[in-house]
Amino acid sequence: MRNLKMGAVVVGLAVVLLACGDDGTDSSAEIGDVAVAAPGLRTARTGGFGTAFDDTARAFSLTARNINHYERQAFADGKVIFEAHWTPVGPEGFGGLGPNFDATACSSCHLEDGRAAGPSGDGVLPTGLTVKLLTDDPATINEFGAVLSAHSATGQGEAVVTVRYEEVVGTFADGEAYTLRRPVYSVELLGEGSLPDDTVIGVRAAPQLPGMGLLELIPDAELAAWADPDDLDGDGISGRLGVATDLLRDEPAVGRFGWNAGQPTVEQQTASALFTDMGLTSRYFPEASCDAWAPCARVGVPLSTDYNVEDYGDPNFGVQEPAGGEITDQQLLELSVYTQTLAVPAPRDLDDPQVERGHDLFTATGCTSCHAGPYTTRQGPIQGLSNQVIQPYSDLLLHDLGLGLGDQLLDGTPVPTEWRTPPLWGIGLLETVSGHTTLLHDGRARDYEEAILWHDGEAAASAAAYRSLSAADRAALVRFLESL
Repeated sequence: MRNLKMGAVVVGLAVVLLACGDDGTDSSAEIGDVAVAAPGLRTARTGGFGTAFDDTARAFSLTARNINHYERQAFADGKVIFEAHWTPVGPEGFGGLGPNFDATACSSCHLEDGRAAGPSGDGVLPTGLTVKLLTDDPATINEFGAVLSAHSATGQGEAVVTVRYEEVVGTFADGEAYTLRRPVYSVELLGEGSLPDDTVIGVRAAPQLPGMGLLELIPDAELAAWADPDDLDGDGISGRLGVATDLLRDEPAVGRFGWNAGQPTVEQQTASALFTDMGLTSRYFPEASCDAWAPCARVGVPLSTDYNVEDYGDPNFGVQEPAGGEITDQQLLELSVYTQTLAVPAPRDLDDPQVERGHDLFTATGCTSCHAGPYTTRQGPIQGLSNQVIQPYSDLLLHDLGLGLGDQLLDGTPVPTEWRTPPLWGIGLLETVSGHTTLLHDGRARDYEEAILWHDGEAAASAAAYRSLSAADRAALVRFLESL
């Protein structure tokens, strides 16, 4: 394993750092009496040559700047599917919704390709937050599936899930107080049946989408080089690769997507979201019972590996042995291309002194231990995403951030949970695009600072370092995050 880590971790905060270079200058920040070297020259092209320079409300919805016209057509066709509202019966091409579902369109949760807002206060969970059932009980999974759906084709969903927030009060080293909010969830089932007391409830906010195709092409070996599951270097950080299952090949694969790194490819992540959130079958999930305990036979190979962009226009492009389903193979391919080619927005204000100070402090407090990079993407089916130098500032590994951020039993008791380091690019435009700044996997953090302060476990040292900063330095670090 390469010795790449630089200190403690700040993982769950969805913020973006910039790519690093070396301009020969001395860039450092002081924490107490210790000066810590920070990365050198940063770049605005965090998403390689496909980076989009746009800071408006459409910043998450642009195509990668360097894809070809075949891919742009697939992107346009995929956007139609992304924004379409599905119904239980028809219209032609957009029928099959349900029987249980949380939303009727991809864009319902990912408005303008952004992040779903967390709850504004106590009450019923808003659209965009999925409630997962994390249990080893076959009877529970057979009865309710992998998620508790808020709606059904008959008008009544499986459950109503509400949240109640408890205040958590703390103090910075300079004496200034802060308040966090801890969620406690309640589940009211609307039909027959019951959930065992040891059922774990996992609330997950729909994330922003730009850059997913680039993350898919980071070589496995580069991610493995950051892993240190036994903490052999003794730095307190023990990230490990997520182990997912390639459903079509029925073999293990590196997990990259989802809050818990449960999916290996954009296409499978897309099919999973269509199935669990909208009840739409596909070649990945060909039957309505595929989220039950019994294995579900899949057909074919991932379409994207067979997609030759020069052949786009052929009605059967990329399709082998069409498997049927409520979302067709071609629709799944186009929707996957759309998601893969959403451009990473460029950071802003690179030369602002406060932003530069905040960048140095972000490194000095140890955040880049897990918000890692840069990487060079491998060759893939979409030429514009291949061989790109990118800086998502994520190792895509799983880390333990303490019980405070853990999932919960039905009675609210927290359980240990590992979280994938989220990519950090574009988060500074969240309010512009999505109209809010709620962060973390369940939207509990109302701003950047609250997200930092929630970190514990492997991130304890970084959170402590942040609490020790002066008010001016805390403001600088937040200002840096706002520039991303």
